[in-house]
Amino acid sequence: MKNTVLVIIFAICILLSNALTAQDKMPGREQRIYTLSEIWKELHYNFAFPENLKKANIDSLYVAYLPKVEQVKDNYEYFRVLSSFIAHFNEAHTRIYADERPDDAPPIKAMNYGERIVVSDIAQNMADKIPIGSEILKIDRIPVVEYIRDSVSPYISAATPHWKFDKSVLELFNGKPQSVVEITVRTPKGEVKDMRMVRNFAAGGGREVMADKTVFSPVNIRIIDKNIGYIQLNSFMGGYTDTINKVFNSYLPQLRNCKGLIIDVRGNRGGSDGAWENMAYHLMPQTEFNVPARYYSRINVAAYKNWGQYRPQPQLKAYYEGTSMEEITHSLYQNKLADSLKLHQPVILVSGHHVGSASEDFVLLMKDTKRAVVVGEPTVGCVGEPMFLPLPDGFSVMMCVKNYVRTDGSQPNDTGILPDIEVERDYNAYLKGKDNILERAIEELKKRMR
Repeated sequence: MKNTVLVIIFAICILLSNALTAQDKMPGREQRIYTLSEIWKELHYNFAFPENLKKANIDSLYVAYLPKVEQVKDNYEYFRVLSSFIAHFNEAHTRIYADERPDDAPPIKAMNYGERIVVSDIAQNMADKIPIGSEILKIDRIPVVEYIRDSVSPYISAATPHWKFDKSVLELFNGKPQSVVEITVRTPKGEVKDMRMVRNFAAGGGREVMADKTVFSPVNIRIIDKNIGYIQLNSFMGGYTDTINKVFNSYLPQLRNCKGLIIDVRGNRGGSDGAWENMAYHLMPQTEFNVPARYYSRINVAAYKNWGQYRPQPQLKAYYEGTSMEEITHSLYQNKLADSLKLHQPVILVSGHHVGSASEDFVLLMKDTKRAVVVGEPTVGCVGEPMFLPLPDGFSVMMCVKNYVRTDGSQPNDTGILPDIEVERDYNAYLKGKDNILERAIEELKKRMR
């Protein structure tokens, strides 16, 4: 009997230990101060948008956050404080990254149609009470938009207001592990319901059976309306490059016989430009091409900075003020594909709010070379090159170190890449199982097909 009790106690200790690992990993006071200081230093020297540092008054902000990192009680609070600090610089490629985040969420996901926020997925055993498509009205009895503004958005790094809101919706339910969140919804039938859920999805290894059975694939291709090639690209992560190329190449004979093409990158948060390179060779008529932009990165020269204190030359003053940038050159893509093998049909590119990073590079290429007409909503506004800097406490800071300036002088992160034809997502169409943006894209393509 005594041995049995000891085994039970030992098992409980292991479970508690696993549940509290995120809290146990919090570094000491001096280490936390050092980490904040390291982030502050790297931003000063390497962040690709020095004007954002000035707007946020980075030095005063750093001083204000020193007591905050000192006073955190656990790793969850520490992660939130660092995330809040770096969110002030308004750049989506610049944020705190953790392989194992110290927060958690219940088994429910949300998406939004403007400020209308709905359940996009939920644990299967809860779907009868809160069906997919239910509108979320309140979180912890606070109107959901107000809750987002006060409790989520301050921790979200974003350059554009629409991505700050969209990303906040994606992280709407995140909070302290094992805490309870109360959710008020209106079902598609009009019933208002409350449900209390525990933030324990990651703690359970994400093994909860979810109601949405859609199987993710980085690429899906099909022929619609008999003569339109539809290419859906869900991710450009580098590990998917071979799959994307294999599927795309296998459909090339069918795509060449189509009268028009639709390329849908909605939801594609990016990854590697190499994932779209092969497709671009087949779409671009040019023998040489590149994303039509100029690229800049910070440059620091101590002697020039010293001279900039006393000499009037603008270039030297920029060194002194920490705003000097150097243009980075990239080799052009050499398109050696025979013209007879290329796809010459008119192209509609469907884009939207969740399109970021490498997928925005692809949108820029297609739009600014006029190879495609872009239909949908503005992209994230996350064009640039991130660098990962490991921190000494299990986190990393992801920091944008190269920015793009379009050939017209505009900065794509200010607005996201704007569509040629703007079409907003429609909630009522969604409830009916329709895709109003894709329908408009097909309509526009047919006008251009011969």
